[in-house]
Amino acid sequence: MRRPPRPQGERLLNLSLALRAYLFLGLMEAAAAMAAFLYVLYGAGWRYGQMLAANHPLYLQAITATLCAIILMQVVNVFVCRSSIRSVFSTGLFGNRLILWGVVLEIALILLIDYTPWGNSLLGTAPIPGEVWLFVIPFAIGMVLLEELRKWLARRGLR
Repeated sequence: MRRPPRPQGERLLNLSLALRAYLFLGLMEAAAAMAAFLYVLYGAGWRYGQMLAANHPLYLQAITATLCAIILMQVVNVFVCRSSIRSVFSTGLFGNRLILWGVVLEIALILLIDYTPWGNSLLGTAPIPGEVWLFVIPFAIGMVLLEELRKWLARRGLR
């Protein structure tokens, strides 16, 4: 409310926003998802070229890890994208109750999908060990740090 509204002719989705969303943040999310998938597979002794059936427990764990990585990165994304130039630390994490409730619901759902028999059978997932979550957390931290660096550069006109 402190800033004037955008010009009437300005589009909601512009090139700058699309590049930031898909080529910057999106690539980080994709890297985290792919890394989680391969982390589970290689951690269990799988080797490139080895075929796994769609219902193989290892494959189910790998796709569940991928889903968890996407969810975790999206949780981070919702906070870092609240402003295109203001730091996530200056916008605060608790200012929007709807976002907080959405994040709580999202986390509850992913835990139900991952760790309950009905969630596993309904969506074809399998429980993943806690170490997979620990593997993905640095990607989330990296996303925050890189987006904060981008915002810092944008505030200084170095974008």
